[in-house]
Amino acid sequence: MNHNGKSIEGESVSNPSQSIATDLDQPILFRTTSASIGEQTLNGGSLWLRSDQYYRELEDAVRNDKLEGINSGSTTVPLLLGEQGSGGFQIFGEGAVGKYLSSHYILSLHGSSISNRERNAFGGYTFGVRNLFKLAVDIFYLASRQIECTGYRYGPVAYQRTALTQSLNARGGAAIQFGGFPPRFLNPIDLDVLRKLPIEPFIQQDEWRIAIFTNGYLQGDSTKPLILNVDASHFFPYLT
Repeated sequence: MNHNGKSIEGESVSNPSQSIATDLDQPILFRTTSASIGEQTLNGGSLWLRSDQYYRELEDAVRNDKLEGINSGSTTVPLLLGEQGSGGFQIFGEGAVGKYLSSHYILSLHGSSISNRERNAFGGYTFGVRNLFKLAVDIFYLASRQIECTGYRYGPVAYQRTALTQSLNARGGAAIQFGGFPPRFLNPIDLDVLRKLPIEPFIQQDEWRIAIFTNGYLQGDSTKPLILNVDASHFFPYLT
């Protein structure tokens, strides 16, 4: 970026309204919304978290990703499971083998590497986050006053598949069960809410998330947002 507010490639960007106010040693992160929603957050700390099911339907419509909230691996390297002739079988192909994560609510953020086109598509009103850890703790505390929460997670999103594992334990529901006694199961080995399917051009995004794990959804309805009013001092105006 040069001093005129243009990238090295010549892409024009807006001049920031003020300097970065993120705490030292914290990731420099932003949230981009419409102007009206952004002002509500800056002035009153208003945040809407959406459920994994809501994002699953949204992502499917926007980028044909039916696997939002599902950790999966593929079998492009063929897997011979069990012994041939005694209940075993071979599985191969580019399809997904995965499992749903437990119910959760998501707040999406982004770093400085997001394209200007994507930022404007989100609404163009960009404000910063002072401290990701403190914001995550505040969100978890306030969410727990509305719904039973079982944990939280925050960090950068990894656009990658996960490895698969054989197990004697279905672990709350197996991706695939195959023969043998006792029966064995095929599952993704590492369920992580911060992992998404690697789809172009989205793998180039600098995406971060705060995820709150819950016991079900608000009033049993995954379409209802989890509306919170955190301390507005978590945020600072930037490209407004």
